[in-house]
Amino acid sequence: MEQKAVKVVQVDKLMYVIGIFIFGGLLLASFLDATFYIEEYSWEHLITFRVVIAATSAIYYLLVYFYHRHKG
Repeated sequence: MEQKAVKVVQVDKLMYVIGIFIFGGLLLASFLDATFYIEEYSWEHLITFRVVIAATSAIYYLLVYFYHRHKG
């Protein structure tokens, strides 16, 4: 029988990449659809949306950092 090599995934790097996709996608969408947000809602709504994205991403990355610092 042939044995296959198993790749070990580093969970901390995976969590950072997942965060980049989630929060980067949200931030990119806010820049691409900025005219929609401004026309439909207001400039303040767009700025609030971006601040919320930045704050939640900062909280996410701090939690991931402290979790892996505690485990390691």
